[in-house]
Amino acid sequence: MLIGLGMSAAALAEAIEALYPDAVSLTVLADEANRKIAARADEVWIYAPLGLRGFMALMRRISWRRFEAVVQPQPTPSWLKYLVWPRPNWQ
Repeated sequence: MLIGLGMSAAALAEAIEALYPDAVSLTVLADEANRKIAARADEVWIYAPLGLRGFMALMRRISWRRFEAVVQPQPTPSWLKYLVWPRPNWQ
């Protein structure tokens, strides 16, 4: 999984290109502005202001998918990895 929140379109495209040849499947969590760039991945999850219940549902969804690795090029928010259990390899 690639967390592309807060990334520019060019940085997100570069990160997808860097990860995709090695990944069996790539899921990207992106904001609405980067929807078209992220569409090159196998699966795209669009983050929008969800409120507390929606945010917790997103964390459950990440947990239930049991990703092999999560790549977060932008360290913001850095505490996100502590809300996902079981914790995958977080880079």
